[in-house]
Amino acid sequence: MNTAKELYRFTKHYGINYNTGEAKGIELYEKFLQTFPKINFSFSFIGFHKYESLKKQEGLTAYGISGTMLYALSKQKAYKYNLYQCKEISGKKKLNGIRLSLVFEKETIKINLGFADGNIVLAALKQAGKKI
Repeated sequence: MNTAKELYRFTKHYGINYNTGEAKGIELYEKFLQTFPKINFSFSFIGFHKYESLKKQEGLTAYGISGTMLYALSKQKAYKYNLYQCKEISGKKKLNGIRLSLVFEKETIKINLGFADGNIVLAALKQAGKKI
């Protein structure tokens, strides 16, 4: 997938779009593709990046997976993570939704998926980080 519409529709189809409407979702992925051009993504989802609490997070974030890389664009910053270097990828069901945790050597990334299907996102992240 390499257009904003394809990336958003993928998230909508699998219910991993944090209830983002089509106009806002496509706009989010247009900015995402401007930041990460010429990359073909195999998986996309929407969540909240570096989520600690409602007041401590980076806002609605577009994510895409290509190969072993996870790309993220929040309201504040763009990120690239090599999932192959991730020591642990886990998910936890909380009262207000699914929380993912990606543990790297120097930092732990927390992602809030809301009430999305966390299992599909978890499986995609683990598959991308698989050591072959």
